[in-house]
Amino acid sequence: MGPILFLAARTLVRVPARTALVVLGLSVTGALLLDMTMLAGGLQASLGSVLSRLGFAVRVVPRGTLPFSGDAEIADADRLAAAIETQPGVTAAVPVVGANLYVRRGGRRFPSFALGVPSGTPGAYTLVAGADLPARPGPPSGGTAPVVPIVINQNMARLDGVRIGDRVVLSAAPGTILQTFAAAQACRVAGIADFYFDLPAQRTVALAGPVLRRLLDRPPGGASLILVRMTDPSRADALARWIAGRDARVDAFSIQEFLARTGARLTYFNQFSVILGTMSAAVAFLLIAAIVTLSVGERLGEIAMLRAMGFPRARIVGLVLVEGVALAAAALPGAFLLGIAIARHLDRILLSAPGVPENLHFFTFTAAAAVRTVGILLATGALGGAYPAAVTARLEVAPTLHREVVS
Repeated sequence: MGPILFLAARTLVRVPARTALVVLGLSVTGALLLDMTMLAGGLQASLGSVLSRLGFAVRVVPRGTLPFSGDAEIADADRLAAAIETQPGVTAAVPVVGANLYVRRGGRRFPSFALGVPSGTPGAYTLVAGADLPARPGPPSGGTAPVVPIVINQNMARLDGVRIGDRVVLSAAPGTILQTFAAAQACRVAGIADFYFDLPAQRTVALAGPVLRRLLDRPPGGASLILVRMTDPSRADALARWIAGRDARVDAFSIQEFLARTGARLTYFNQFSVILGTMSAAVAFLLIAAIVTLSVGERLGEIAMLRAMGFPRARIVGLVLVEGVALAAAALPGAFLLGIAIARHLDRILLSAPGVPENLHFFTFTAAAAVRTVGILLATGALGGAYPAAVTARLEVAPTLHREVVS
């Protein structure tokens, strides 16, 4: 193998300008291949990372829906959550209400998304400043309506200047006139948090679930979803089946099942990445096949002489195949550097689209994406060298040397 590698290296550096241009072209096609590989499973990998960080193994939603995809609710979520908490390995079952509200601060009013939770951090956010929601809201004092503590997201603090300790009013009505006919709640900002699934300019507040249900004029006990935390996440699938069998009105998903359900809605990205990835691999194949064929054509006399000196046919074929693989391998560093740079730029463009949460990414660099890209590019190099290798395998030594001497 040593002589083959030495001869392949000498062949590639014989015409350095040509080799450099080929490697540059392969780096571009390899970068596109890497980006398409990252896109194929990037969004699901990013979503899986966020879901794992939340710490909840099972999510329970109304049947046929995804979390917060509509106004559907689990009617008796509190009772179902209490039943789930009795199961082995379950440490918490948290009913969460999600809805749109309007926040009024002084003379300004702006829409926001509200999360109603029973107590404390539900796992949908991480507190970055101030205090969290109290486990049990304090009772009203002096016969007046209580001022409810809330937690706001960083967008509201940055874009609207809302600070810890500020007083705001929450209502389901968008305007002053309509607000007179709707429930309103005076609130005090207790803390600022990072909400995991916020949109780039979305305002979000978290408050006690009963208060949010009252503002929405919904009956008590309902929730948009239930988040279940377990000591052993490997038992999540069994728990999800138990929940779905207990109540036919809900769907229960482990993280893997949830990713599979959302992945079915992302087939466009998978098809797009397969088409462009296949095209980039085809271009790399044609480029390698053309340049190795040209190189072999220029060296037929040398190859015939090596055969005459006793080099086996298999070694000559291996030499040509190694040249194709070496070209692909030489392009890998440039492909990864260029591919990652392009992916970051494309990711910023896609994340600027409306409706995309800030913490998700379309292009996610993973070990699987890197291994797949390396494998495809090296395999393309071997295939690109297959045709010129077949030419050398059929080479007749004596006629070739005769043509070389005559010419």
